[in-house]
Amino acid sequence: MLRTMRNYTKVIMIIVILFFVASCFAGYGLYTRGNRGGGDGMHDYPVAEVNGRNVMRSELEKGAAQISEQYGNNVSSADIPQIRRAALDGIIIQGELQKEISNRKIDVPNDEINAAYTRAMDSYPTREEFMEFIKRSGLTEKQIKEDIKKQLQMQKLMESLEKDVAVDDKEVRAFYDTAKNFLYKQPAGVMVNIATFKDKAAAEAAQKAIAGGAKWDAEIEKYKNDIEMATSYDKPTIITDQMLQQKELAVLKDYPMNKVTPVESVGESHSYIAIKRSKSAERVLPFDEVSGDVTAVIKNQKMQQAQQKFYGELLSRANVKVLDASIFPEEKKPEAASANQTAPAASEDKKD
Repeated sequence: MLRTMRNYTKVIMIIVILFFVASCFAGYGLYTRGNRGGGDGMHDYPVAEVNGRNVMRSELEKGAAQISEQYGNNVSSADIPQIRRAALDGIIIQGELQKEISNRKIDVPNDEINAAYTRAMDSYPTREEFMEFIKRSGLTEKQIKEDIKKQLQMQKLMESLEKDVAVDDKEVRAFYDTAKNFLYKQPAGVMVNIATFKDKAAAEAAQKAIAGGAKWDAEIEKYKNDIEMATSYDKPTIITDQMLQQKELAVLKDYPMNKVTPVESVGESHSYIAIKRSKSAERVLPFDEVSGDVTAVIKNQKMQQAQQKFYGELLSRANVKVLDASIFPEEKKPEAASANQTAPAASEDKKD
């Protein structure tokens, strides 16, 4: 763990994940304004000054607690100073990003904010549950929309870095040729159409219709509001031989081809139906089939590099003064050259 936390590049990426990724809108319950890790019972005082603003110990400890939660039991007491430093860097970057948004005049139309707010509500089973969450959290609709606006502004800022990221065909082909035998080797299995339902009654109705001759895509469209995920008929997915050993998928192992399965349970609240279309031998996926995925991988790597450089620039331009160095990692002083290291040079001088 400590080795990981000392890797500065990874620390920067941790900060990005914690502070700026808009994961809160995939359920909004991931985002709270509670005081967990806020240093309850501890005397609060300024630990650093960032561009003239005091960073309080409680604010720092809250950020450190958020980072620590990502690692669970892997965090030891020896990691805490480095985690605090990562939290401070996150606070610095957050402030500099807000400046950047302001300087670039990045705004978000109200219709985009409202659409994101609706998605947040729809991520809950009912609107009543969403409103209950707001009530429990002490949030207001205005606060949530303000946070959504900030996240969307951040997203637009990150997207602006993308214009300088280019991937050429030679890079894509070279990556594929290097990685194809381990990244793009598809195990043996069966190709299937599958649909996972949130409502078992809908699954049963769709299964009955398809068994009676109804088209797969038509039934998927008919019950789309009750479906968690589904493949289109002309784009089946592979279920590997290893996956077929799972209890939930065992029905597919010896099931006849091109026949819809009975409704099968997945966990406590979901069920699925499937059609086994064909067997698939182990193969290396051809370049034309995966070139888009390869391009996306390379572009993502370059985007991460561009973001890391950008965050480094933001950190370097901020005016930061540490007020309590005792809670942060000790700065390592350059080691003085030893007598053994300097002796050979001296000997060479004498020879000359």
